[in-house]
Amino acid sequence: MNSRVISITRQVGTAGEEVAAATAERMGWRLVDYQVIQRASQEAGVSVEAVTEAEHTPSLVTRILEALARNPSVPVAAWADPLPLATSPLATSTDYRQMIEDVLKDVADQGDAVIVGHASGAILRERVDTLRVLVCGSVPFRVRRIRANMKVDEDAALKTVKRSDQERVDYFHRFYHVGFLDPFGYDLCINTDHLNPEQAADLIAKTAALR
Repeated sequence: MNSRVISITRQVGTAGEEVAAATAERMGWRLVDYQVIQRASQEAGVSVEAVTEAEHTPSLVTRILEALARNPSVPVAAWADPLPLATSPLATSTDYRQMIEDVLKDVADQGDAVIVGHASGAILRERVDTLRVLVCGSVPFRVRRIRANMKVDEDAALKTVKRSDQERVDYFHRFYHVGFLDPFGYDLCINTDHLNPEQAADLIAKTAALR
């Protein structure tokens, strides 16, 4: 079966969001990243209180999907400080995570989508039509990118890298029992230390065509 969905998991400071956007453009597919889902969730009126009311969850999923259809993409803020998973009430809410899983599975069923974040690689791991990609990089290169693009000093950039990595390791293990950086959880791992987003996207698109 050909790839119909590309799931991209990325470490902060690897330009993973830009890689995803370039991949979506190459494939002619829609991009569904955390900003798109966050915007759709806000439009649908999602809150901690709303998602914990089980009887409302199906309608919230429908409303999020409708909002995604109306707003297929937003500008990529590739260097925004990543969501602090450990302290986000929504991210750690069982009901919210289940709702987002339902949304991502529906998006995957529709096909022709590049999905970024939300542990989509783990959520969609049983789908043979999904190419799961990890965009990674070494700490020095990631720190250098974050310093240049977020306009912070080296210490702040290094703290961002360490915090983000540890939170995602803990999150993937706690909720999905998989390793965030385990290469066996991905079909393709791309180190962007010496590749720009367009070059990385070209590798991903070619791999998707070969599967």
